[in-house]
Amino acid sequence: MSDELLKDVKRLDLIRMERLLKIRDTRIDFATNHHRNTRDEPMQFDSYPHIRAVYNSISPEIVLQGSVQSMKSEWAVIDHFAVAYSGLSVFFVIPKYEMRTTYVQNRVNRAVQNAQKYKDIIGAGFFDNVAMKSFGKGVVKYVGSNVLADFKEFPADVIYVEEVDECDSDNVEYALDRLRASPYQFKRYVGNPKIEGRGINKFFKESDQREWFVPCKECGEFHELDWFETIVESIIDKDGNVVTYRLRDKEWEEGCGVDVKCVCPSCGGELDRVSSEGEWRPQNPKSSIEGYHISMMCSPINAIAMMWKNFQTSIHDPLRLQQFYNSYLGLPYKGVGHRVTDHLLDQCVDTDYQFIVEGGCAYASADAIFGPCSMGIDVGGNLDVKISESCGGKRKAVYMGKVKNFDEIDDLIQQYNVEVVVVDSMPETQLVQDFQDRCEVSVWLCRYGSEGTDKRIVHQGARRIINVDRTNVLDRAFSALKARKVILPANHRSIFKGGYVDEMCGPVRQTTEDAKGNLKYTWSKCKDHQRHADVYDMLAFKMMDEMVIDDVSVG
Repeated sequence: MSDELLKDVKRLDLIRMERLLKIRDTRIDFATNHHRNTRDEPMQFDSYPHIRAVYNSISPEIVLQGSVQSMKSEWAVIDHFAVAYSGLSVFFVIPKYEMRTTYVQNRVNRAVQNAQKYKDIIGAGFFDNVAMKSFGKGVVKYVGSNVLADFKEFPADVIYVEEVDECDSDNVEYALDRLRASPYQFKRYVGNPKIEGRGINKFFKESDQREWFVPCKECGEFHELDWFETIVESIIDKDGNVVTYRLRDKEWEEGCGVDVKCVCPSCGGELDRVSSEGEWRPQNPKSSIEGYHISMMCSPINAIAMMWKNFQTSIHDPLRLQQFYNSYLGLPYKGVGHRVTDHLLDQCVDTDYQFIVEGGCAYASADAIFGPCSMGIDVGGNLDVKISESCGGKRKAVYMGKVKNFDEIDDLIQQYNVEVVVVDSMPETQLVQDFQDRCEVSVWLCRYGSEGTDKRIVHQGARRIINVDRTNVLDRAFSALKARKVILPANHRSIFKGGYVDEMCGPVRQTTEDAKGNLKYTWSKCKDHQRHADVYDMLAFKMMDEMVIDDVSVG
C-alpha cells in the first residue's frame, strides 16, 4: 500500500471514529436524559446493567441477538435517532411493508411525542411522512423487506435491520447496496433468533459473540448466565437420552417467596444477577463486529421462577421448546434429530396387557370393554388404523391394523364402539368423502398444509375438514409419547413383525430449505403409515370430549 493510500485510509478511519464517538455521546444523552418509551416512562438501567455496554459502544457494526422484551428495539430507536441527529442518512428495514405504518407510529412517532428534546430537534422539519423523516441534520427512510422496489435510489450511511428473522433474507442483502458510496457504512442488526445459522444468528456468529458474565457471591468467580449450566441439570436415561430436567437450586420450592437462584458451577453458591460488576466477554474475540446475546436471565426484572415454570411445560414439546429457546433464552433452537425411538415406545408400555397379533392386525383380548374409542386412519396402499380408548386421560391402544377397504373399517367402528374418526383426506379424496357421508359416527377428513411454518392452523367447514400444519401435529404426537400420555401393549415390538416400531421410528425432525433459502422445520417422509395413524388417532381422541385441538377450536 502506497504512503498516500495509507494516509487516506487513516484519514477515513479517523473520520469514522470521530462520527462514532459523536453518535455514542448523543445516544447516551438521549437515553439517560430525554428518551421515554411507549409507556411514557424514562429509561432506567438499574435493572438492566447488561445493556449499558451497548449504549457505550463505538463499533461500526453491532448485532443484538436477544429474547423478547430485552430492550433491543428500544436501543435501535434511540440509536437511529442519534445517528440521524449527527447528520447521517439511515436506511431502516422492517420485516414487512404492511407493518411499516404501525411500527413508525407506535415506536418512532410516539417516542418523539413523549420527549421534548426530540420535538425541539425536528422543530418545523419534515417528520410527518411514514416512509421518510428528517431528524436533526440527517434523514431516515423506513422500508419493508418484502418490497424490493423500496431498496433503490437512497444513498445511506447506516442500515438497520429490525427483527432480522422475519425479514426477506434475499432483500436484506440488497440493503447493503445503499451503503456502497458512503465513507461510513455502519450496520446494525437486531432480532429474536429462530434457526441456528440463519437470520440474526448468522450475523451473531460472524461477530465477537459476547456473553454476559456475573460473579458468584461466595467464591467470586465469574460465570456466564447459561440456563443449562446455572439453572437446570439434565436427567439422563441408560441410553444417554435426556428424559427431564431438575433445578440446581435444591432449596427453592413453589410459593417460598424468593426467586430461583442461579447456581455457581464452581462452588454451588449463588451468582449475583444484579451485580454492577457484570461484564460482557467475547467468545470470538478475533471478530471486529460487536455481537451481544441478551437473554431474559441477564436482567433480574425477569424472575427465574417464571422461566422455570414455562420451561417445564415445554420439555416434551418441540414447538414450545423452540419458543422457550427463542423468546426466553434469546437462542436459536436446533430442533433437529428428534425422532421416536425404541426406548421412547418402551416407556409407554403397560406390562399388564398384550395384544393378540394376527398378521396384519393386533388387538386387545375380546373380553375387554371398549368405548367410547377414537380412530385414526392413514390412507395408502392399505388403510393403516389405530384405535384407542381413554384410560385415566391417556390414549390406550386397543387395535392397530392394516386393512384393505372401508367395509372393514365399518366393522371395526361397531366392534370397538368408535365415536370419532379422523382420516387422511389424501390421496383417495372421493373414497374418504363417500366413507364420511355414509358413516353414522363423527368422521373428520384431515389435510396437511403449510408444512414447517410452525403455525397452529385448524379449520373446520360444513364437511368436517381439519387443516393442520404437518410439522406441528407430528410435534404434538411426539410430545404425547415423551410425556407418556400413550399406553402401548407389552408386545408392541412384534406387531407387523416389527414393522410397527419401524414405521413409528422412521420420521426424523429436520430443517429444509425453500427456493429463497429460508429454513423451516419438517419431519422427513418415509414408510411411516403407523406414525400418521397415531397422529390422526390423537386428533380424534382430543375431539371426543371437547371438540377442540388444544388452543384452536375445530367445532
